[in-house]
Amino acid sequence: GSYDSYDSDESSSYTSDSYYESHSESNDTSSSSSSSNQWERVANGRRDYRDTNTARHDYRDIESGRRDEHQMLLNKGNTNYSSLNTQQDTKSRRKNRDQKHRRKHRQEKLRGPPLRLDDAFGMIWKKILSLLVMLELLISNMPSLIGSLALAWGSLGIDWFKWYEENASDCVPTEYHNEACVFPEFPGCFVCDTSRAGYRIALNFHYLCSAISFVLASFLIGKILIAFPVVRDELANPTTAAPLGLLCMALDKCFAGNFGLFGKAITFMSSALQTTVAIWFIFISVVYKTLPEPSWFPNTIGIGLAAVKMFLYWTMGGYILSGVSIVTFFMFYFVALYRLHTNEKISAVVCWLQLSGPAVVLYGYSIFSQAGSDEDELLLLNPENKAHFFQVHRKYYMPLNHLLFAFCMISMASALYCLKTRWASFKSKDFSPAHVGFCAPLASHANAIQAYRASLNKFSLSPPNTLYKELIYRYWCLSLICGTVLSVILTFKFLRHLPL
Repeated sequence: GSYDSYDSDESSSYTSDSYYESHSESNDTSSSSSSSNQWERVANGRRDYRDTNTARHDYRDIESGRRDEHQMLLNKGNTNYSSLNTQQDTKSRRKNRDQKHRRKHRQEKLRGPPLRLDDAFGMIWKKILSLLVMLELLISNMPSLIGSLALAWGSLGIDWFKWYEENASDCVPTEYHNEACVFPEFPGCFVCDTSRAGYRIALNFHYLCSAISFVLASFLIGKILIAFPVVRDELANPTTAAPLGLLCMALDKCFAGNFGLFGKAITFMSSALQTTVAIWFIFISVVYKTLPEPSWFPNTIGIGLAAVKMFLYWTMGGYILSGVSIVTFFMFYFVALYRLHTNEKISAVVCWLQLSGPAVVLYGYSIFSQAGSDEDELLLLNPENKAHFFQVHRKYYMPLNHLLFAFCMISMASALYCLKTRWASFKSKDFSPAHVGFCAPLASHANAIQAYRASLNKFSLSPPNTLYKELIYRYWCLSLICGTVLSVILTFKFLRHLPL
């Protein structure tokens, strides 16, 4: 029977069975003939207000099951009401077809011709912007104590370079302001054969350490520029303001004596900033009766390192800064040392910072052992003037030099004792960015021992191979090796734990 002839027997029997199955719960006792009559009434009633095509759709709908009125309202406008299973099958087929199309389109895109030039520039620009955003986040979250690593690497480069000059047979000591001093790194200066391979290796290693120091210091400078409110809050507290002094000292080591006028300008700017901060610390200590602690040393006593670098350009400026460093040392060192041994809540890292106090002031004080200018160098050519110069330094300079060296050794013993008493709580903690605070004090300590040895060898009347001088030399080498190993390990761990 055709779908249009509703009176045929074949169509009546088919539709009566479908209708019977859909109404089996409400009319179990109905016969097939009564079902057929009821279907014909429904079909004839619909044909009163629907055309043949609509009836055909209705017939097909009834063939698949009784139509849900709620589903009809949801599918308003769609004349072909399919079953739920049919809709799910259709959706799954469409989804599979879309996935195949996307895979095929992606493969064709990869195998296709290269991008146009404007598309390539656009993609490169987006990559650059994403990298800049990542770099900004990295710099903003950089711990401020990265300045300690910068200062440590700058000190190690100078120490190892001086170690080579003192041990090389072709290097001869000379005065700091002498024209023969082609590489004026303090303490002292040497005239060496620059064509030798050993000298080139030591010099390139010094340049490498200075480059590492500058890169690490640049991160802290970038943080000051990008996240200034965060840095401002850190600098507002004297306890957490140590990174500023560490940054100034690192810049002094990187630029003093290098890059011409630009290096001179950076040295003057960093020295002036550190001097201003040192005066502020003295003011709050005197006016507000604030007790100092070793975290104050980089911003106060640390000005002694600026004195050494300023001495290269301005002799009197170096003397003034060295005098300020000595004054702040006697103001803050003993109070801070007392607090370390009476307050067990002070951390082991802060206790270790006490090494930088006498070390930096001794390093800065060593400039008084040198002639101040080229005119003074010429005056020392006179034997009487030279004898008077050495006599005055043995009488007035060397006693204070010995005293500052004794404070360096006391600080080392005190730091080791404080570390021992706090070792149980220290080793139970995970690595923290604050742990890089161990690097700079030990490197500065080795630098101070080197400066003390230079003055001792210059003004002492004892033979060069005495037991005391030999022990000082071995201790200097030990501290230099330990400082290098510690700086390498903590730098690696610091970079490994960065928030990348």
